[in-house]
Amino acid sequence: MVPPLLYTKTKESIMSEPSFHEASRAASISAPDAPPGKELLLLQELSKSAYAKLQEQFQRVNQNREVGRFNYLLDPILQRVEEGVLFVSLDGMIVLANPACAFLVSRPLETLRDMKFWDLFTDDYFGFSLREALTFGISHRLIYKSFASKELEISSAFLSEGAKSLHGLLIILRDISERQRNFRTVIQEDRMKELGKMAATVAHEIRNPLGGIRGFASLLYRDLCVQKPLQEMASAIIEGTKTLERLVGSILHFAKPIQIQLQSTDLGAFLKETMKFVKIDPSFPPNMKIALHIPHDLILVPIDAAALRSALLNLLFNAFQSMPEGGILSLSLLKLEGMCQVLVSDTGMGMDSALQQKLFSPFFTTKKGGTGLGLVETRRIVQSHGGTIEVRSVPSKGTTFTITLPLRR
Repeated sequence: MVPPLLYTKTKESIMSEPSFHEASRAASISAPDAPPGKELLLLQELSKSAYAKLQEQFQRVNQNREVGRFNYLLDPILQRVEEGVLFVSLDGMIVLANPACAFLVSRPLETLRDMKFWDLFTDDYFGFSLREALTFGISHRLIYKSFASKELEISSAFLSEGAKSLHGLLIILRDISERQRNFRTVIQEDRMKELGKMAATVAHEIRNPLGGIRGFASLLYRDLCVQKPLQEMASAIIEGTKTLERLVGSILHFAKPIQIQLQSTDLGAFLKETMKFVKIDPSFPPNMKIALHIPHDLILVPIDAAALRSALLNLLFNAFQSMPEGGILSLSLLKLEGMCQVLVSDTGMGMDSALQQKLFSPFFTTKKGGTGLGLVETRRIVQSHGGTIEVRSVPSKGTTFTITLPLRR
């Protein structure tokens, strides 16, 4: 039930107030010593003082009830909004905070309410001085700040209407992490398209003279059969041209748009079958343990089996190659609402954040003889399925690649 907004006092309740009795006692004590003409004036002054105190109490009660009614109506709304809402009173007390705010600042909700802001956060935690904002009534429009894995858009408004107890700073927090990731993805895709066009042009220009070099080197190798040292040099030229031809082929393949044909597939069975390709590979270490975490439930996903298998094998081979001394290679499948996740994990050497940021850059590689296009191609395949790929890694502990795919297209 909504608490009533107004609060009234009867004559009896006013007369029962301590302030009224204090005034009466003061009047009775002072009256004998006061001249008869001044006794009434003294009583009037004391009565005015008691009445003023009662008026102040009356306003305070009404304000508290108004705040209570306001919070009663506002609370269900604040519980459901995605934006974080924080209200700090003039004395720095956190009067209001909703669950979204608690999540965005990574603190339990019960630790926020009825606490001094500065007992929990630094004065400039949100990118501006809270003391200055409260002292001078300063509002802030868009401020952008990163907190761990979250990127927040922060705005504030100084509220100065109504009772002074309602004055303070209202702070709104918006999680724009997904928006920023999407923006960076679009920028990266545009760069990749331009890079692909440029790479294709360069590859075409290289391939023709490269074929001529290899042809002449082959003739030299044949003619130098009686001069072994010179023949070995010709053989090195031939092997070098083969390496360059493979790189040129990879670049030309990378420049082509991916064409996929989706077909509803049992993803659990598909992953088990894919792991068999890894086990039978001659380079697979005998001391490597495999952990499959595949649910028994049927999970049908529209995929191009050949393309997605190529992407997964690239991740799986990278994983066990990062564990030369052995370890655990895990392949997991999770079903979420409207999507599923495939996780490829290892207990290898891991990598720091600087290296993780370069992983999907074209031609970046840490492997000897690598082209730096494997993970780029993997991401292109995943994105062509309408999915995303992310990496989490801890140095000396291992790495996990997470592929998220929609259950429907």
